[in-house]
Amino acid sequence: MIRRRPPRRIGLVLGGGAARGWAHIGAIRALQDAGIRPDVVCGTSIGALIGAVYANGDLDWLEEWVSRLTWQTVVRLLDLRFSGGLLGGRKVIQLFAQRFNGCEIRDLKMPFAAVATELDSGREIWMQEGSVVDAVRASIAIPGIFTPVLHDGAWLVDGGLTNPVPVSVARGMRADYVIAIDLNSDILNGRDLGGLVADTPVPLPLPVPGDTGALVEADADADAPPPVALRKNGKPWPRWLAPENDRTSGTGDVRVPPPPSARVPSMLSSIAQSIDIMQVRITRSRLAGEPADILIQPRLGGMGTFDFHRAAPAIEEGRAAVETMMPAIKSRLGMD
Repeated sequence: MIRRRPPRRIGLVLGGGAARGWAHIGAIRALQDAGIRPDVVCGTSIGALIGAVYANGDLDWLEEWVSRLTWQTVVRLLDLRFSGGLLGGRKVIQLFAQRFNGCEIRDLKMPFAAVATELDSGREIWMQEGSVVDAVRASIAIPGIFTPVLHDGAWLVDGGLTNPVPVSVARGMRADYVIAIDLNSDILNGRDLGGLVADTPVPLPLPVPGDTGALVEADADADAPPPVALRKNGKPWPRWLAPENDRTSGTGDVRVPPPPSARVPSMLSSIAQSIDIMQVRITRSRLAGEPADILIQPRLGGMGTFDFHRAAPAIEEGRAAVETMMPAIKSRLGMD
């Protein structure tokens, strides 16, 4: 008598990575297309947000929303404050709070967990009960960027400080086959998603002051001043808000990052790059001791921390990364 192997409990782990997290949408789509549906989902930071949306059955809504984002829209969602972090996060979280409508984690369509970090002790916190919105807000509280969250008498910040790709959480949720998506594998390499290198001379279209639709070609002369992103009133954005490594039109098209210069990096880009370095080091360390059964690593080196307006290339890269690994995934799941 041949015994049938019991079905495996599949865990999907969505790593942190700020705007690079939109790649998770494409990755999930590719898994769905192959008939692979996880039994549990967990995530850190942006991975927690997308994981919660997915577990709630709202991935179509999220993909449609992020696909409409422009850089100007992203800036308008930022609520500046200088107590505990540069951004309060109120506008962003309210948008998702309306979608979840008071939903508790236990009410989601599949088991879910978000990872946060206790600021005082440095302990890793697995949030598996209570408000979905509260869990996600704590998990995305990037230190220095978003204000910490007070939860059960403790201040919580981004889970990326302790567990950027939380394979251990999926194991703790009794997943015996873990598919993990790491967004940070090549973010220090500087590869641009548009397939262009930094020193490629190309003219860059810029908004015409006072005209939200027309574009004008910037002078590609090496002596010309660098292009400046403008608001609708024709005035430049504050330098610390303007994207350092991405010149975009109002439609969010991918542009070429400027070559390195002696100019001092802006405050925001310095924080973002420091967080990137930290996440890469922690991710490598944690995955070495807690490996996933399948590790998906989209190539997102050319996408900045705050490039939320570049959803399309990120989603496509996430899908492509999963499709590349699909033979291995199906083999390990016995789907051949």
